[in-house]
Amino acid sequence: MHDLAAPMWRALELAWKSACAGSLGIGAVITDADDRIIATGRNRLFEHDPGDDVLAGTSLAHAELNALASLRWGAHQRDRLTLWTTLEPCLQCTGAIRMAPIAEVRMLAPDPLFRDLSAMQHVSPHPNRPWPEYHAHPADAYGAFALVLQTHVLTFWGIDNAAWTDELPRVTALARELHGSGELIEAAAQSAPLACVLEPLWSRLDHASADVAALWAR
Repeated sequence: MHDLAAPMWRALELAWKSACAGSLGIGAVITDADDRIIATGRNRLFEHDPGDDVLAGTSLAHAELNALASLRWGAHQRDRLTLWTTLEPCLQCTGAIRMAPIAEVRMLAPDPLFRDLSAMQHVSPHPNRPWPEYHAHPADAYGAFALVLQTHVLTFWGIDNAAWTDELPRVTALARELHGSGELIEAAAQSAPLACVLEPLWSRLDHASADVAALWAR
């Protein structure tokens, strides 16, 4: 294991909490120009209680939207805010990010279903002004873990989403292995700290990171 930027580590901790609660395992944080965390959010799609977030139990309960919903209207127009997310934003989150005062987006892992949605900025002149800068985290075991969390949920519920799993053969194989062994389920039941979850999986996640690299390269 190696260092991960503190905001992204916090986002990954939130992703793990989301997975422990039975949701999709995605986390997001928003930082100011000094990298201070000013808002957080996690996916709560399959939960009823929003807890510290705003949205739960709805298709809108995405990590990025929960983080963005914490920003007060007009309070950050002069600030340079960065959104850190464990998964490349989907269609609705990409739109919400554009409408929020976000200058930069840092993504831990690519989403096979929503690649390169930044092309939306060219639909008409208005979305393009201003468009946040998008940055992909280098392919590594952390990104593989971010993808394993959702693939594990698909496996748990017996959902065959070929558009997702076919793009992630190593991640899919690992998620199915972990489902079969019950490792992640047991760790979630014990609310194990993220570092304790990652350490025994690290070599297997490192192997699966080839899927992350292949997707980023598309």
